[in-house]
Amino acid sequence: FFSGVFCPLLAAMDRVSKRGVTCMAWNKDCSMIALCPNSSEIHIYQTNGGKFKKDWEKTPKYILGEHTEVVSSIDWCHATNALLTCSHDRNAYVWTFDEKKDKWIPSLVILRINRAATMCKWSPLGNKFAVASSAKVVPICHYEEKHKWWVATTIKKHKSTVLSVAWSPNNKFIVTGGTDYRCRIISAYQEALDPKDDPHDFGKIFPKQHEFGEVLAEFQVAKAWVHDVAWSPSGYRLAFLGHGSTIHFVQLGGTSPEVTSLRHSGLPYLAVEFISDKAVVASGFDQNPHVYVSAEPEGTEWKFEGKVDKEEKKVKKKKTKFSAAASMFENAATRGQKAAKKTAANTVHQNSIMEIYPFWDSNRKYAGTFETCGIDGVVTFWDLSKAGFKNLKE
Repeated sequence: FFSGVFCPLLAAMDRVSKRGVTCMAWNKDCSMIALCPNSSEIHIYQTNGGKFKKDWEKTPKYILGEHTEVVSSIDWCHATNALLTCSHDRNAYVWTFDEKKDKWIPSLVILRINRAATMCKWSPLGNKFAVASSAKVVPICHYEEKHKWWVATTIKKHKSTVLSVAWSPNNKFIVTGGTDYRCRIISAYQEALDPKDDPHDFGKIFPKQHEFGEVLAEFQVAKAWVHDVAWSPSGYRLAFLGHGSTIHFVQLGGTSPEVTSLRHSGLPYLAVEFISDKAVVASGFDQNPHVYVSAEPEGTEWKFEGKVDKEEKKVKKKKTKFSAAASMFENAATRGQKAAKKTAANTVHQNSIMEIYPFWDSNRKYAGTFETCGIDGVVTFWDLSKAGFKNLKE
């Protein structure tokens, strides 16, 4: 690692895991973070109220080990404090905390899928959740109090692996993206769980909004795998990412959705999140979060605003003769090299960023700070105001 000149907005360069961090989630008051160290385990750290790794407890307080393959997604329900996880082992678990036993209790969810689960998300009300999968289906799950188990109702509208899923703020719709090159808005309405009122007036755009499993809109503009999807706080905007280094924005309203597509010069993005109704953060193989901004609150014009990590040149820590010799032997043994190659990037993350976690204000209108995790095992905190970004609020 490097020491020397660092931006003040960044976390210390401490790795959480040498194997990488594939996914993460925070609880409501940010006193705990759950993450997967690229394994079948979920590690839950006490953060002592801090967003930086240096403020956390050195070792996980809880290690959850029910999964048998790599955990692909974690989501923490702020309404119920239930933890949702899914894995390549084709299973999902809902974890509830038993205060008397000081233990997280797992409840297996019968997904009825024969391929890996790729992403899981709680609905805004916390009364159901969606699981994307490689089985070309998306189970929508809710708890049956009578039978004391989680019941899955399956959406079968995809032609290939579903990589990502996100919920509409109204608790009724999901947006999905996958390897069939399409982004879809699908009704996940369930009469027993969702209100029938329509404050967003989506009935004019989606006449079949209350028919479960109905594809309300489909977008094929990516012409590549759709890695991630996101829904804005207002519910009138979407964003999704194409593997062809593209980002696409959807404006809902009027008679039909309008799509704006932008191509950037770098490597493809893997994760995207709205931080307000007019601003989006995307990141991925470039190892640097990028900000996009809309010119108008309800317009279709979007532009690239800038990089969050300014990629300042970092000064290498001077090695002692002993550490230099140790490094030489390590490289000879592990890489077959006589000396280490100077390939480190000037970014904080030294490998692909896998997820973005925004920290919303109390009204869920703006997230001026967010956290990222990556294959390099680093979990990093970012403050957009300190990075020079202004006027990103609605």
